[in-house]
Amino acid sequence: MRKFNALSAVVVACTLALAGCGGDDDSTPDDSTPEVTLTSITEANAAQVSAVVFRAASVLFDVASSTGGLPVGAVVSGTAPSGGIGLVGFAAQQFKAALDRPLTSASGALGVVYEETFNCSGGGTILGSWDDADNNNDLSAGDTLTLSFTNCVEEGVTSNGVASFKLTVVSETVNSAQSTFDNLRINDGTDEIVANGGFDLTISQSPGVSETYEIAGDRLTSTFNGDAHTLTAFTGSAVTNYTVGAVTYTFKGGVTDSSNNISVLGKTGSAFVVQSMDDYPGSGVLLSTGAGTSQARLEAISSTRVRISADPEGDGSFTDPVQWDWSALDVLPD
Repeated sequence: MRKFNALSAVVVACTLALAGCGGDDDSTPDDSTPEVTLTSITEANAAQVSAVVFRAASVLFDVASSTGGLPVGAVVSGTAPSGGIGLVGFAAQQFKAALDRPLTSASGALGVVYEETFNCSGGGTILGSWDDADNNNDLSAGDTLTLSFTNCVEEGVTSNGVASFKLTVVSETVNSAQSTFDNLRINDGTDEIVANGGFDLTISQSPGVSETYEIAGDRLTSTFNGDAHTLTAFTGSAVTNYTVGAVTYTFKGGVTDSSNNISVLGKTGSAFVVQSMDDYPGSGVLLSTGAGTSQARLEAISSTRVRISADPEGDGSFTDPVQWDWSALDVLPD
């Protein structure tokens, strides 16, 4: 799985919510994190735990572009043109494209839902529906956009299932919606993500300077190439800075991987930073907390290397770090 092809001429990067991409690199567990049945973290499983949490976040973060280059003619079109797929980036792109070209409406009674079918450039269709809640013939808070994908192929990505967006804020610089997925399946020919559940999504942008994606959700279930994850009480944020060509992102929440029997609380102790065209973060810290406040610590030391250490007793005393290639850690949960 290619983690990031960050900034391919027009990039957006990311996702996950709570404003601010910083972190305090604090190893102390946060009392506000969600309650789950936690796995005991040991020196032996610290790398696998870290890989599972990183992969769960990457299902959301893996995105190369969603700000530009949308094919003409579809209300929603395309996903990342290169580098991989990511659920939040995909959802954000569809949401923005739908806002840019709202569905054709016709005057009628309150409660009417307008529908239109669009052909995808590589085959398949998107059925778009617009529930104009206030019947003002314009997209506004309270309206719902629903997109039903049927073998829709855009820029090498095949989409099936349903994504819906209940609008909460609509403006030129900030847009937000309650996003919901019903068996949404996106496949780029190499990787496949299947998602059910949802999150609140906010997109804010300063054209030509930066773009920020924020999400916050109670529960999201997904599979990545058959590996099943559940995120609970999760937040995060990601910022693409076009002037320096970098993406900065954070994550916090409960992560359960039923395929590997791992349940932990994860958070970025310091934000991950990905430079243009790198596959993996070159800096950042990810902390995973398990039973009895046991912890694993992942620290990116370059875009190709990472080191892992463990605190099995939860007393702040970590083992000597072991270095891994990012690419080797990436496949560890398989």
